[in-house]
Amino acid sequence: MKLARVLAVGLDVVTIAAIGYTAVAIVCAARFARRERNRKRNTDTVGNLPPVTLLVPLHGAEPGLEENLRAFALQDYPVCQLILGVARAGDGALAIARRVAAALPDRNIEISVGEVPSARNPKIGNVLAMMRLVRHEVLILADSDTRVEPSYVGSVTASLNEPGVGAVTCLFAGVPDGTFSSKLGAMFMNEQFIPSVLVNKLFGAPRHCLGPTNAFHASVLSAIGGFEALAPHLADDFMLGNYVSARGLRVVISPYVVRTIVSDASLAELWNHELRWHRTIRGVQPAGYAGMFLTYPVPLALLALLFAPQPKRVAVLVAAAMARFALQRVSARALGVESAAACLVLPRDFFGIAIWACGCFGTAVRWRDARLHIESGDLLAERP
Repeated sequence: MKLARVLAVGLDVVTIAAIGYTAVAIVCAARFARRERNRKRNTDTVGNLPPVTLLVPLHGAEPGLEENLRAFALQDYPVCQLILGVARAGDGALAIARRVAAALPDRNIEISVGEVPSARNPKIGNVLAMMRLVRHEVLILADSDTRVEPSYVGSVTASLNEPGVGAVTCLFAGVPDGTFSSKLGAMFMNEQFIPSVLVNKLFGAPRHCLGPTNAFHASVLSAIGGFEALAPHLADDFMLGNYVSARGLRVVISPYVVRTIVSDASLAELWNHELRWHRTIRGVQPAGYAGMFLTYPVPLALLALLFAPQPKRVAVLVAAAMARFALQRVSARALGVESAAACLVLPRDFFGIAIWACGCFGTAVRWRDARLHIESGDLLAERP
């Protein structure tokens, strides 16, 4: 009983800290909704907009891929080259890419087949092969599971005109495909990961990029060593921003929020997906990863109550739940998506804290159908 009380007191302390963190995250999400999303787009005339090459590496015929690619192609932008790339001719995404290109002959769509097999990161191996088709100085690298609007290219590249900006990255909102596991996956993005990014902004300008969309000049990419410099890293997006910052240039977060289509069909798929994210974060930000348990105020408060039931702990649990539900609503509004059902918060948080615990150990991750191994930090072992 004494040990249980000691554990409960310890959990009391971290629960109060978690509630405090959640309150800060609510404020940061509300500020983003008020100041960032409503910021006016760059007022350059169409004639002054530089030509852009949009790179979208593909892997597999994922749900919604054709709609995603059509959205990338149908941009309200004067000159936009769209390069779709697959590593192998047998990839199921190739037929979809060709179908989109054939349906939109007036759009500048090119398809790359092949990869640089020496790249430890398979996505970057694909991108390196795509680079031979690039014709413009301004580049956007985007994930294929994102859905964008016609204003996407213009909005994302606008901040590149600001002095000292080396890269522009975007927040992303998870949009589930309707399955239970996809709903949990979208909740992690919208209610935990993105709020943590906004909280980090309080400690200074971002020094890393986020995965779904990044824009930069080809000259900046060349200055940091090209995509070849990113090829050994699992966290290629993080390192892109890190290398850009090391050159004395700024990484800025665009007001534009992309939509990531979450299509994990089972809890097992979601577990593998999020475990890769967790082990990636642990590799590049070990201290930050250690503190991720602060994003779970409700499980922490509930555990404290179970160890040593007391009225004051009931009050703390109620406070934790109110803060967590408030963050859910405010984050959804900030990202422009529908809030998940409140009844999913508890399973989401217990699922997440289990992944966090597992992510503290181990070096194996799955990326699509590839099994990768981390040597140290986020550096990958060579692919067999």
